[in-house]
Amino acid sequence: MSMSFSGHPLDGFTSPEPLLVIGDDASAADLAPAGATFTTLAGTTDIGRGWKSVLWTTADRASLRRNASRISRVGQTRVVALWLTDATEPLVVVPRPEWPALTSLMAREAGRGVLTVLRFAQPVGAHVVLTELARQAVPGVDTAHGGVVVAYAGREPAAGLDVRTQLLSDPAEAADEEVVVPADVVVTDGALQEIPVHHVIDRAPTLVTDPGLEPVDEMVVNPRGWRKEWTEPVRDLAPDQAVTEAAIAALRDVQGLRVDLTTADPCVVARLAAAGVPLLTSGASPVLGTTLQHALEAQPDLDDALAREEHSVTVRRAALLEHSTVAWRGRLAARAGVRHVARPQVSVLLTTMRPHQLDFALRQLARQRDADFELVLATHGWEADEAQVRAALPGREVVLVPRGTDTFFGYVLNDAFEAASGDVLLKVDDDDWYGPHAVVDLLLARRYSGADVVGMPSEFVHLAELGITTRRNHPTEIFNRFVAGGTIMADREVVRSVGGFRPVRRFVDAQLLSGIEAAGGRIYRTHGLGYVLRRLASGHHTWQVEADSFRKEGIVDREWTGFHASRELEADERDLP
Repeated sequence: MSMSFSGHPLDGFTSPEPLLVIGDDASAADLAPAGATFTTLAGTTDIGRGWKSVLWTTADRASLRRNASRISRVGQTRVVALWLTDATEPLVVVPRPEWPALTSLMAREAGRGVLTVLRFAQPVGAHVVLTELARQAVPGVDTAHGGVVVAYAGREPAAGLDVRTQLLSDPAEAADEEVVVPADVVVTDGALQEIPVHHVIDRAPTLVTDPGLEPVDEMVVNPRGWRKEWTEPVRDLAPDQAVTEAAIAALRDVQGLRVDLTTADPCVVARLAAAGVPLLTSGASPVLGTTLQHALEAQPDLDDALAREEHSVTVRRAALLEHSTVAWRGRLAARAGVRHVARPQVSVLLTTMRPHQLDFALRQLARQRDADFELVLATHGWEADEAQVRAALPGREVVLVPRGTDTFFGYVLNDAFEAASGDVLLKVDDDDWYGPHAVVDLLLARRYSGADVVGMPSEFVHLAELGITTRRNHPTEIFNRFVAGGTIMADREVVRSVGGFRPVRRFVDAQLLSGIEAAGGRIYRTHGLGYVLRRLASGHHTWQVEADSFRKEGIVDREWTGFHASRELEADERDLP
């Protein structure tokens, strides 16, 4: 017998009976079709076995990731389905090799939200498949726990941290000697108590009863999909404003939201901020991070599209740095005294054949905030003074790679690549301007996009020979085939997989991006406000194009006489042309 969903938002879906429908809580009962058995996540512990089909309904990828560890074993089944009622894109999963063979895999829009259905040739554990759907719901770049194992006692797990986290009824269970992977930290809403030492970690797990504001799942709630234009005016934040994927997508049309921080839910504010929704605030919140609070104090003119985007960028960065899952777990690690790897190691590759540009280039790197990196300086046809370089970048690792004038540019970059020790490479140019947040913004975008390559567009271009600065209307916060060569951040192994930089004299950047894309790599373009491309007269660049090519009809947003940049650049007067 098969159950039909005729007249239901999942019209067209059929499943063998008996069908078990799982909702996050009792409010989802109305979504279950007649004839199905409904239970909540909490109720899966007592529901029994023998189901032919299992359907989990939850809001979106964020709630999916948060609640996956709450699903108990409900037995073997041949049909496993997931309904995300407030998601905007179907979720497609890559089957695990240990699973039985699939007979079909469907992912499509539903009458409400999106539906994914897996049908198997042999029975499989439903909770195993649903947990894997949660794990694959976001790209797999740096989504592990960073070395800090967190468990929860008597409360729900926090957003987006570990889809298989330990859920305990009592904090003392964390000391159970049968547990092979004990928690470093146990988060609970209960009272403080002593936890015995666990023999594996040779200490007692740290009990935390005041973890602070719940984190934002930045892998789902982030600026992706940002739009520079709007179709609806500024409006007040609704008391019941949702922050699901569908709700955020709808807010992309809104010029901004007015928010009273004294009455608004701070979790909602943090999520809206991380998503880049322009916020005009009044009052203060005692639980929001100080940097975010300060950023929200600005009162920009949202009628000015550039000012609107600048405000969005400043606020989203503060929210991601202070309220992301990475920041939340880092604070827990500090309290427990355990090591936490928050971000990958970065190697900045700077190649230059112009000694007179070195001081300028080093100043662009010295001003970087909230990001650690090593510099690999490859000089082309000359040798730099190591003491001068180290003095310009105190406290940072420096590697010098001098090469002869006749060496192909691609070889120079490859030698720099081989000398680098970082997990992630960032290629910068010696004559472009970089804002103080350029490196950290690329790192943040790398995490929330899951891309193999991230970069900025050459949105602001200073055309020195014409004496003007032009801003081009590049879309941002999207996956795209091209980013500016002076902002390419790529995983080390991805660069290695395409043979590194090609041994050519010109177009090295374009050939690297083309090779990565051909290999299936994903390229993401974040905002371009913290970067200005400098174009001198013809003959000064490996990328030879005429100045007027940057001013083609239909691509220019605004132009200024002389040098002009976003306030995100925070340009040093010494570096102005």
